Amino acid sequence: MSTFAKVLLATDLTPQSDNLTECLFSLCPDTETEVVLAHVFDDDDDADPDGSNYKKVNSRLEGYKNELEQAGYEDVKLITPVGDEPFEAICDAGEEHEADLLMVASHGKGFLKSTLMGSTTFDLARATTLPLFISKDDGVDESKLLDTILIPTDFSKKSLAALNVVRGLREFVGNVIFVHVIERFRSKEDYREKYGNARMFLQELVDELKIFGINADFRIGRGAASKEIVHLSRQEHANLIIISKTGAGLVKGLVMGSTAQNVVLNSTCGILLLPAEDALDD
Repeated sequence: MSTFAKVLLATDLTPQSDNLTECLFSLCPDTETEVVLAHVFDDDDDADPDGSNYKKVNSRLEGYKNELEQAGYEDVKLITPVGDEPFEAICDAGEEHEADLLMVASHGKGFLKSTLMGSTTFDLARATTLPLFISKDDGVDESKLLDTILIPTDFSKKSLAALNVVRGLREFVGNVIFVHVIERFRSKEDYREKYGNARMFLQELVDELKIFGINADFRIGRGAASKEIVHLSRQEHANLIIISKTGAGLVKGLVMGSTAQNVVLNSTCGILLLPAEDALDD
């Protein structure tokens, strides 16, 4: 059974959004996964079923649907909500259809105009209580999304929600790298103590994943958490970062200047944002 039993894939029908289907194959390899394909209209006239624009959009959505059905996904539904604020329409659709995961692409020309502060991507990330996957348009091979996964953690329960996702996909995961960043310390002795404790906890996480047959390792950084996470993701050629929206210390609320937001802004690989609440507990 997939970690995500029902997925809402929101597309603006740009080439960037085309990559989402390949990401879906990686994150939801179980073809029993229910898929809701959504395109948001911001104008009632465009949403008129008799209009040319609607017919063009519907034809494209049918193309996505056919691709998914050919890949073995039998339960695929199309929806075309209307809303002045696309992120609200996506949030509402996700809740209405009881989705376990939202999927969007950044750098699109429609509801995802850019990854700049205040864009719909971040409005959606702030508003949704569902896990949110954001695909980046940075030349990453989406078919290798699970080859190398980076998991930042401050050892809080919330920051370790990613373990549930990884365990659920263990047959497909290549390598997991845990990252802990020591941001503040009073002295060299304090740093050595924090480093030693972090090393001990990280090794426990590595050993736990190895029990599930997952290759794992860890890195310890020092300085600004978001910068270190992004730096390490590039250095380790990570394909995916799984990070919680909130958590004590390392991962705070997805607000201005937060670690999670800065990672989303500056990373070059896909991001899976997990909600603050323990929504993915076994």
